[in-house]
Amino acid sequence: MNLIRKIHKWSALFVGLQLLVWLGSGLFFNLMDHQKARGDHYRVYGSVQNVIDHQRLVEPQDIIGNAQAVVSLSLINLLGKPVYLLTHDKGLYRHFSNLYSLVDAYSAKPITIDAAMAKQLAIASYKGPGKINSATLIKQDNDDFPKEQNASWQINFADEVNTSVYVEVGSGRIIGHSNDDKRFADFFFMLHFMDYGNKGGFNSIQIMLFAVVTLWLALTGFIWTLQLGFNGQYQTGFFTKQRNIQLFNKNQQSLGSVTLNSKDNLLAGLSKKNIFIPSNCGGGGTCGSCRILLTANSPITSAEQEKLSQALLAKGYRLSCQQFLADIDCITLLNK
Repeated sequence: MNLIRKIHKWSALFVGLQLLVWLGSGLFFNLMDHQKARGDHYRVYGSVQNVIDHQRLVEPQDIIGNAQAVVSLSLINLLGKPVYLLTHDKGLYRHFSNLYSLVDAYSAKPITIDAAMAKQLAIASYKGPGKINSATLIKQDNDDFPKEQNASWQINFADEVNTSVYVEVGSGRIIGHSNDDKRFADFFFMLHFMDYGNKGGFNSIQIMLFAVVTLWLALTGFIWTLQLGFNGQYQTGFFTKQRNIQLFNKNQQSLGSVTLNSKDNLLAGLSKKNIFIPSNCGGGGTCGSCRILLTANSPITSAEQEKLSQALLAKGYRLSCQQFLADIDCITLLNK
């Protein structure tokens, strides 16, 4: 039973700490500036509208015929120019793994999103005061957009919030903008959803572990409650009894008598009579401090077997938080 209590207490500590994290991060979500948290303070939405000369467009069938297996073809706008976007392998969502290629819609020449073009695309989506200070190719593990599975260019701008623009390598799509405000908010999202591996979701091993520990907390608490019930801890006033108990000090001198209620353990019952026995755990049976002396045939609990030696148990030493009235007639208080 003592093992169950230990499991319960450590589980409660783990669950309690995470609940505090949830409350703290939830409070932050209510107080934060949601516009800043999006990270697109300097983002330009929409693109330059270009006039398409349809007579100059290369026939889509000619493009498809010269390309590898094509799932779909669409006409998009990149930097004000018409471009065919060919999808060769399509994921369920845009951030899933996809395979694209780009072809100039007028000349049928392949287009590659290199660092120079990625910078142009980033500038076109940016309205802030900063200048580009670096461009980095990210093939995987995008810290600002952890769900993104496709390679991207990270274009960093030197502004007051350290804006980064992410451009998808395959399609030229602006994945998104990020800055210090968004990264600060993302930190609290990571805490709130226990996304410590930065996967961009809550279906993680941490959540699964938390669920298991919470289940153990409930089960061990239920078992502990049953045990306390069997020990008489939860007796109601209708079925309790009063008993007059003689008290002695450690020198076996009489301290008089008190009337205790059978629904209370001896530690709690005596404290109601202003007779206090030292206890560091508050009656949980884990510290072993609330020792008293009863008779040698008094019942022995699992907590007492762990905290008291066999020699002391044989002499009648018990823990007052584990003992109830039963057939007790006298108690020796060792701290008196």
